[in-house]
Amino acid sequence: MKALTTVFFALLVCVACKAPKEDSPIEVAFSPDAEHIEEINTECFRYVGNKDTVLLTTHIDGTNITGTLDYALFEKDKNSGTIEGVIRDNRIIAEYTFMSEGVASKRQVVFKNTDEGWKEGFGEMKTVDGVPVQVNIDSLDYTHKMALTPIPCD
Repeated sequence: MKALTTVFFALLVCVACKAPKEDSPIEVAFSPDAEHIEEINTECFRYVGNKDTVLLTTHIDGTNITGTLDYALFEKDKNSGTIEGVIRDNRIIAEYTFMSEGVASKRQVVFKNTDEGWKEGFGEMKTVDGVPVQVNIDSLDYTHKMALTPIPCD
């Protein structure tokens, strides 16, 4: 009996000390590296017209979205910042944190995916916890001409 117990513990030690398992070829094929995931989930959009430029870069993770948003509107201050929010009902609803003339600000932005491209929605706003937000997201105006269309990301 003592010999059987010794053999059992010896086998247990051998199994426990086995080298780490290598990933199988299937696991490797279905585990893309971070660069590949970033490439799949990153999209860029731009509007250029009437001396105005708007550039949107998005990083999508499920229904969550982050990215950058830059406005260069003719005869207005440039705004450059980041977005963080969600994609819901064919819309991006995000908080835009940006710099304009050296001052940091926040506001809510809403973009709707239309046949022409992503269009920012405009409507009545109110301030909640110091951040301007849309009063009614379902009644925003998207009739303007500034549609952001897909472009290759640099």
